[in-house]
Amino acid sequence: MGKKSFVPHTVVSVCLLMSIDTSYVMAANMRSFIEAVRRKATVVYVGSIREVQLLTRTKFDIKARAIVDVLAVMRGPDDPRRATIQYSSFDDKTPILEGGPQYQLRPGVKVVIFANSFGSTIPPGYLLQGGREELLKGVIALRDNLKQMSPDQLKVHEIDEGDRRIQLELYEKLCAYLRTSK
Repeated sequence: MGKKSFVPHTVVSVCLLMSIDTSYVMAANMRSFIEAVRRKATVVYVGSIREVQLLTRTKFDIKARAIVDVLAVMRGPDDPRRATIQYSSFDDKTPILEGGPQYQLRPGVKVVIFANSFGSTIPPGYLLQGGREELLKGVIALRDNLKQMSPDQLKVHEIDEGDRRIQLELYEKLCAYLRTSK
């Protein structure tokens, strides 16, 4: 392909990209569909970080693994005592990446995890962390946000009324557990 044919193809491509409705471009950001992703999570559990291990470090990212003591299983096929998660992290030498998700997990921190298994890499938005009160506030925010979604917003989040009902039941179960746990 010569230079003369390259320029018109480039101009056409740029014009095509500029004409795309931004509501469709938003679909490329997985966080836009976080409720559908949470709905599809095979396992949902509450845990406490037991141990954190550094796996690899680059100048842009830290790969780490955390061993989690499973405190309660909200959704899943079994009830293990421990789980393992791999995640991306940051520190003073390795700055946070735009667009995340990156976590700074420490032993003793409580977590709510939405994942595909009890030994899994955590995709974006699948992990809430903090103390019991922080987790409770986070789950209440998820619940309240889901309750207020219009039918059009449900479509954007790739869920329907049945999914909403299932997720609201899950969030209520999580809230009940977090309210009574220590």
